[in-house]
Amino acid sequence: MVQLDVALFLVRCGMVTSPSADAALDSLAYFTEHPGPVERPSAGQELCISPPDDHYWNDVLERYLQLYPLLPRVLTRTKLGNVLLHACSLYLIFEPEAQARQVFLRIQFLSTNSNWNQAARFAVMINLKTNTRHIFNQFENFALMGVRDGFVLMSAPEHNRTFTLMADGLSYALDYAMTVDQMPALLANRSILGLDGRRVEIANYAEFPFLMQDRYQTTGIYFHFFNEFARKYNCKVVFQPRDVQIVLTLYNREFLSKTFAIGSFTGNCLVVPEKPKEGLIHFLFSPFSAPLWCLCGCFLVVAFLLNWRWTHNFPNNILLTVLFGDQASDDAYSPPERRLIFLAVVIMFFFSEAYSAKLLSTFIESLNQPRIRTIEALASSDIAIGVLHFEDIEAYEQLHHNVLIVDEPDYYDNLRHGRHAFMVQCGNAELFLHLEMRRQDSEFRVPYYILEEFFGWRMNGFSVSKFSPVTMQLHQFIGLVGQAGLWEYWRERTVQTLRYIVNRGLIQRETLNLNDLISLQYVLIVGFGSAALVFVTEVRCTFLDGGHDTTPFLPAQTFRMLIAVASEEG
Repeated sequence: MVQLDVALFLVRCGMVTSPSADAALDSLAYFTEHPGPVERPSAGQELCISPPDDHYWNDVLERYLQLYPLLPRVLTRTKLGNVLLHACSLYLIFEPEAQARQVFLRIQFLSTNSNWNQAARFAVMINLKTNTRHIFNQFENFALMGVRDGFVLMSAPEHNRTFTLMADGLSYALDYAMTVDQMPALLANRSILGLDGRRVEIANYAEFPFLMQDRYQTTGIYFHFFNEFARKYNCKVVFQPRDVQIVLTLYNREFLSKTFAIGSFTGNCLVVPEKPKEGLIHFLFSPFSAPLWCLCGCFLVVAFLLNWRWTHNFPNNILLTVLFGDQASDDAYSPPERRLIFLAVVIMFFFSEAYSAKLLSTFIESLNQPRIRTIEALASSDIAIGVLHFEDIEAYEQLHHNVLIVDEPDYYDNLRHGRHAFMVQCGNAELFLHLEMRRQDSEFRVPYYILEEFFGWRMNGFSVSKFSPVTMQLHQFIGLVGQAGLWEYWRERTVQTLRYIVNRGLIQRETLNLNDLISLQYVLIVGFGSAALVFVTEVRCTFLDGGHDTTPFLPAQTFRMLIAVASEEG
């Protein structure tokens, strides 16, 4: 027959107090009067309480609330959604007989409320557990929800004790205090541990100058920041593509993450391919329009017809006379020829001057090809903007008719050949233009430039999962870094190399080189080649005639004079 322990029964019914209840109250009072390393609210503490349904713990809670009647408090055991509530700096969760799984669900419900704060101090009140595994499971709940400052108060009325339990680090080695006098040492052990070598997973999204990765090293502003963070708080940072706690951008989904801005802004830039320069034939024909070239052709046809069909009125070659001057004495030209040649010379003068001026301006303009400068000008052009997903540019309606949605292989092939523009973060655009395009092994065959007008302003920063255990430490460290001016220092260190490359390119820039004069080289080669061919032909014809030509051309006379001088000297 089991004997009834009347004293224990009275304690459980809340009719009398017990040393274990007093110890539990003292521990809660110590937590309240000595808040954790979280920023203290103006009221000192703001309580979030999940009330018990047990007489023993209900008595402890009533005595606690009587002890601190002025502290703001929220009593809830379930989801409240977006209801405006006091922020929480101390959670008191009473689950005397619940299993660890039920406690996890309770904390998960509380995390959906607008006042969720995993950086606060958590105290879970339970009754005595004989199996240590049940206690370890409680601390696993804290790890899953990103709670670092979590404690378990386990009541043992049979021993007149309430144990305050704490798990040291990832190994869950239990440390405990039985009296309030041992609490300072217990909390000191927690502060020494820091983050106890935890892994902090960060998305390795490349964005200049914040994070850059290549085959050999990682650098950037965030790289320096998180390295110093790991050194201060005793943790390990890992950059990986998925399963991360920190994303290096500001998300609007604040119900899933907490955002941290670093005090600077960026935007999206459009990188546009330069139009390739046309060839020699284009430049030679570009000064005149097609109708004007047709008019010139008509003049040539008329000149040939006049010399061919009306030889007795136009005995001299009109075209040669207009181009190279008189082909005979003045008396040999008839009055109709003189009038026609005069009119043709006047027209030829205006045409030649207009052609030369237009050709020169076209050459100069080709050296400094005008670029598109505004989004409006780009939208009105025929330049396509390549994207992999329409969501990337959905917000920019004025560019929708320029959008070209392609598959990933075609997208990168089009980039290499300059078939379309693309949108990218402005820092990455500068890195691409000044570094990637200058590489000797660059795969890009067309030069690009950045549109001067950019869009999509946003603040620089990163988002941390609401269940990450490093949120509080990040909040503290960002404040220290900002006060020390390290954001600007790390930025200058990162962009220094790129700035040096840009300045060196401006100093060594050649405004005119041999490639720009290729069209002139073609003209000179054709001109000198034709002159040399005519000279050789004339010399050959003169020697074949055996000197019977009584009126030789100037090249033949010159050649004969050179031969005579050489023979006299010999």
